Amino acid sequence: MEPALKYFIWAPLALTGPDLVAAENQLLEIQGSRIASMQTVRKSDLPASVTDHPRFTCLAEGQTLMPALIDGHVHLALDGEDFKQARAAWDRPHALEGRIRRALEEMTRSGIGAVRDGGDCRAINLEARALVSEGRCKGPRIVATGRAVREKGGYGTFLGPDYGSRESIPAVVEQALASGADQLKVVVSGVVSFIEYGLVKGLLMEPDSLRRLTACARERGLKVMAHASSAEAVEMAIAAGVNSIEHGYFVNQAGLQGMAERQVAWVPTVIPVAVQAREPLSSLRTPLEIEVITATCKGQAGKLTRALQLGVPLGAGTDSGAAGVGHAHSLIEELLLYRAGGLSNRQVLKAATIANAGILGLEKEYGQVERGYRAALIAVRGNPLQDLNILKTVTFHALPR
Repeated sequence: MEPALKYFIWAPLALTGPDLVAAENQLLEIQGSRIASMQTVRKSDLPASVTDHPRFTCLAEGQTLMPALIDGHVHLALDGEDFKQARAAWDRPHALEGRIRRALEEMTRSGIGAVRDGGDCRAINLEARALVSEGRCKGPRIVATGRAVREKGGYGTFLGPDYGSRESIPAVVEQALASGADQLKVVVSGVVSFIEYGLVKGLLMEPDSLRRLTACARERGLKVMAHASSAEAVEMAIAAGVNSIEHGYFVNQAGLQGMAERQVAWVPTVIPVAVQAREPLSSLRTPLEIEVITATCKGQAGKLTRALQLGVPLGAGTDSGAAGVGHAHSLIEELLLYRAGGLSNRQVLKAATIANAGILGLEKEYGQVERGYRAALIAVRGNPLQDLNILKTVTFHALPR
């Protein structure tokens, strides 16, 4: 949508406000890429000034207008298929840009209006953000972390450099800010084992260093997203004052309570584990690994309802780009896993809209069909409050410029 132009959209049903209340016969006027007004008007009563307008969209009966979806954790530098192949493409800028363009365009077609990238050591996510923000590619709003920060010798060399000495931490944060990063990504722990249930492989970040990283980021206005998979890593990250826990596969009751008390968001990323037990990746796993993977996934999904009961801000992210986790379509798979874990359709949708908007720092712009919000909107056939599967086919999407 061009900011200088006016648009009208009429929907037989719209999911409105922070609670996604279903409202019939909604007429939206959009100016400056934002929703200027919302009225309840039956289709038969629409004035000619609206129906004759050159930029009027009338959704068909049976369709639902809703906020565009948000993926709270992606890696655009990776392709979701072959890690080595994706890394090799980093040295071929033209091929890499073409692949990222295709991923961003597919995200748009799939109804994704914003994403948060969890970083890469080349800061390719910042280049992807520029592609969209400069109008060189259609795609979702990108909240970028640039290069992640990790412990020396710890997991994630492809995500970013280690912070070096504790004394260098302020300079590391300044470098992230100078690069244009929207948030700071810290790698607190390693990754989960698919051989021994409950084991997280790799070093923990030093608690003092994590506290200093978080404090420096806060002073400079940067939110901190923390890759933390073990219970110990989660509790350490909460104590350090991070804004969101990424993964948290073995978070315990104390960790969930800590997140609720401090309003630390949780982005559980169930799908990157779940796909390991699905074809074609399952054929590469032993029966023991499949058993551990299945138990890890089940345990993760089983904690979602408890998290909401305690008041944890629950978001939704896919870790797309990871092995077996394709960009765009994996978000719906993640949401269906939330539903299988016991969440209601409304709770699932809120995680992928208003909750994620807050996690990305876009709570005043994205995540709601409401006056004053950006017109990041999609339409689907049917009502997703009744069936989440209809999100697989988006019939209309609008992205503000």
